[in-house]
Amino acid sequence: MLKNIDLSRKVPKEEYKLLKEKLQWKLAELQRKTQELKIPVIIVFEGWNAAGKGTLINGLIQPLDPRGFTVYTTLPPNEEQLMRPFLWRFWNRIPARGRMTVFDRSWYRNVLVERVSGNVKTKDLPEVFNDIRSFERQLADDGYILIKFFLHISSEVQRKRFDKLRKNPATAWRVTEDDLKKHDQYKEYLAVTEEMLAETDSDFAPWTVIEAHDRRFAFIKMYNTVIPALERCILRMNNQIESESKAGGRAEKEVSPDSHPSILDGVDLSLHYEREEYRSKLKRMQKRVRELEHEIYVRRIPVIIVYQGWDDLAFAAQDLCE
Repeated sequence: MLKNIDLSRKVPKEEYKLLKEKLQWKLAELQRKTQELKIPVIIVFEGWNAAGKGTLINGLIQPLDPRGFTVYTTLPPNEEQLMRPFLWRFWNRIPARGRMTVFDRSWYRNVLVERVSGNVKTKDLPEVFNDIRSFERQLADDGYILIKFFLHISSEVQRKRFDKLRKNPATAWRVTEDDLKKHDQYKEYLAVTEEMLAETDSDFAPWTVIEAHDRRFAFIKMYNTVIPALERCILRMNNQIESESKAGGRAEKEVSPDSHPSILDGVDLSLHYEREEYRSKLKRMQKRVRELEHEIYVRRIPVIIVYQGWDDLAFAAQDLCE
């Protein structure tokens, strides 16, 4: 995918000035419409170090109402986050309806940085990719607009940009030893990036590769990707509202409780224990639960127990906790 990208593409300065102002006004207008229609928007920026992610993010949010968006920079997970599924921290940062969230790097860290470093094994990749696709599918099915950018530059351009930053005392701090190490591993990162793009490019969450050698071209391509995506969703939402209005609102289906067999039909409610037998079993099992509780804590195994039922069955949870 990246091997066929033409990185020489440019936009002339005068053309860029005319297009940028027009596109920024349009983007601001669309933000207001997504707020009115309660459409949530997620925009992900991935790409090479020094490709210009921060610059593009600044250009994206400049015309927007700051009350309607949040920008998150994804750092390595902390101790609390490592104790949970890797997507947990991103679930906690998805925007409310009508708001926009911009991710400066995202949940793709596990199949990029962590993979090259060896923290994610090749044998675990199918599960990780499946988790990511399921996460994005669920967001899309729930009405989220999900736009994903990968900013692409060559190894030679990355080195030139690093050298330029390091020569200036005011910007030298932006190039770390880790950045230089990743530059030396450019070919490794290129290979895993190609696989990541192929595995997670979908109709509901497609990737847009931005040729980032020319800053002006990158800006225009970003706007020309975000704006149509918002317009399509707004049009779809307006058509849905109009259809529902003409139909007098969405009709609720009446479902008879006897329309299909229930799993509850096979439950034998006559089953019971005599008091003495119950107390004996309860004491033994509570002891075993305490032992298991200690073991899962030591092994850091996450456990979720869900109770659902009629209100008078709440004693089950009480007995477990005693």
